[in-house]
Amino acid sequence: MAREPSTCTHSSMDIQIQNDNLVMTSIQQNEIASSSDSLNDPPPSFAESQMQKYLEQNTTGIHRIQIPEASEVPIDEKTLKTTSTPSRTPNLSNSWEFAGWGSRKTYLINDLQINYPDPSKSNHVLLGQWRATSISGNDLVASVLYTIGICTTVSGKFAPLSLLIVSIIIYPFKGIMSEVGTALPLNGGAYNCLLNTSSKWFAAIAAAISLLDYVATAVVSAATASSYLSGTLNLSDSVTFWLTIGVIVLFAGIVALGLRESSTVAFVIFIFHCLTLTLLMIACLIQWIKQGNSVLIENWKDSGSGNPLLDIFNGICLGLLGITGFEASNNYIEDQKPGVFPKTMRNMWVLVVIFNAPISFLSTAIMPLSTFKVHQNDIISTLGDYAAGNWLKIFVTVDAVIVLGAGVLTAFVGVSGLIYRMACDHILPQFLRNRNRFTKTYHWIILSFLIFCITLFVIVSGNITSLSGMFVVAFLSDLCMFAIGNIFLKYKRGRLYRPIRVSSGIAVLGLACILVALIGNIILDPSIAGYFAIYFGVLFTIMMIMMNRVWFLKTIFYYLDKTVTLHKYGLDAVIIRLIQNLKQQPVVFFTKTDELHILNKAILYVKNSESTGYLKLIHIYERDEDIPSRLEDNHRVLDELYPKIQIDLILIQGEFNPKTVDYISNHFGIPKSLMFISCPGSEFPYKIGEFGGVRTIML
Repeated sequence: MAREPSTCTHSSMDIQIQNDNLVMTSIQQNEIASSSDSLNDPPPSFAESQMQKYLEQNTTGIHRIQIPEASEVPIDEKTLKTTSTPSRTPNLSNSWEFAGWGSRKTYLINDLQINYPDPSKSNHVLLGQWRATSISGNDLVASVLYTIGICTTVSGKFAPLSLLIVSIIIYPFKGIMSEVGTALPLNGGAYNCLLNTSSKWFAAIAAAISLLDYVATAVVSAATASSYLSGTLNLSDSVTFWLTIGVIVLFAGIVALGLRESSTVAFVIFIFHCLTLTLLMIACLIQWIKQGNSVLIENWKDSGSGNPLLDIFNGICLGLLGITGFEASNNYIEDQKPGVFPKTMRNMWVLVVIFNAPISFLSTAIMPLSTFKVHQNDIISTLGDYAAGNWLKIFVTVDAVIVLGAGVLTAFVGVSGLIYRMACDHILPQFLRNRNRFTKTYHWIILSFLIFCITLFVIVSGNITSLSGMFVVAFLSDLCMFAIGNIFLKYKRGRLYRPIRVSSGIAVLGLACILVALIGNIILDPSIAGYFAIYFGVLFTIMMIMMNRVWFLKTIFYYLDKTVTLHKYGLDAVIIRLIQNLKQQPVVFFTKTDELHILNKAILYVKNSESTGYLKLIHIYERDEDIPSRLEDNHRVLDELYPKIQIDLILIQGEFNPKTVDYISNHFGIPKSLMFISCPGSEFPYKIGEFGGVRTIML
């Protein structure tokens, strides 16, 4: 094996040492001693010797393949990588599959700051504790309007106990979701957590479930609000149908005006509804004192199904609908001030404890159980009639219409954050990321979701039974995804900083409770599983197509190659152009090491998860001696190892911090959602959320 000569700075002499055909010439005298010492070291393994030979071949130019330097060859004239492997499309050229050779470039951080604003200076207004609580809290407290009726219908006198147990079951999720949100404070909820801790396709499952949850929230809330109003005004079915569509359009317009404005509307509605429920509880308590315990005693004489445990369990299964909205705050967490999110989770749990079980108990104290079966869909307004007469019934009806409309608002606000995040990750089309220049809202997201909700409502002809069943399964499945994401977070990203942690046992217990409730709901009405499977299948199929667009186009190209008669139409050029457009978006992996297995693991993640043919390995260093010694050599090895991916090595002198990542994103035109890093440790001075969407892909 020939080793390159080195020159001594003070003096040089020619020394020839012959040992088993190893020749060394022009070596520093002090290296002779070190080389003689190395003879006493154990010999390298076969794999090590072969890798050393391969690296020397690439660095000395002995290897046949000549890799052009980026400084010598323009980017559009680079020599493409080649392979001797036979093509699967012998009739059509597959040269377009191969990428150009990667390059090595060096920058100073000052070079990236020219003409770019300071990212730390932002005019984005963040939400405080109560405004943030009100957006998801409206959906949460509105669920009382329909939960108590259906829960009491199946569990009878045990409904208050069932709802109390529900508040206990949901308590662990206050910590589970707070840990997820503080560790990864980015919009997307369970989807974002699983995207950073598992595979992209598994995260897409959580995304599809969350989207179904929001669709059901918007449509069911709007339809229920219209039904309350229709029952009071005796409106026809056709008027109620169009009224539902009008409610959806109204709140879509409110969200389109801007989040700050919509949060103001939500806050006012939230305060009004909480005051209404408080007034209702006071009126019920007064009425209970007036009439005594006769109704309560009579209700407790009812035997129900004859199996108290079964009644309680069924009440728990349906009573979990009373906490819908508990998961919504995660999807606009980036719009909340630092430290606010855990407070919103605490506030919402307190709301569940204050209103759900107490109102259920007071209702059984002044109303016979037979009334619940007759007025299941408008039980709260009926309760107002029993408590204080017609005036309170009307007052509660008006409140119900308003707060159920606010549930539509919650759906639009939450889904905007979720869909934007999915578009950034290339699971959904990129046009959804466009902002309105006046209101700064994502108008295409709002419009798309509005059309989807209206279309779905029209398809079912205003019958929300199927959507209600899907609502149950989607919500409980979303909670399951949060628990699974929390478990993955502990195992795969345990080094991430978060101020709130729950034990693995709590996460597993929460998951088990929700799974049991999910199974219980399906047993109560097996048809809801079918409805959910249909809607979920449609959404998940769309996402899989978006994530595997390159694969589908390559499959079409393969069969086009076999159909020679179609070659004259130039369809191959169209497909190639589409594929190249999809693969031209570069992605970034920030590396602080030169270890081959880590670099290779990052490339494999990109290869399996992203539709790109362009990867930039970026190493940020403060001093020249901080650059890992084998980084450049290993970069050239990996660039040749993956002929269909162009792998560039970029060295940037500066400090790795959120501002630097912003400058890099602006300079190279790469969104931060397509920038990846290894999981930072506890000594890392920044929180992962400060990097604005940079994805962690390995421990």
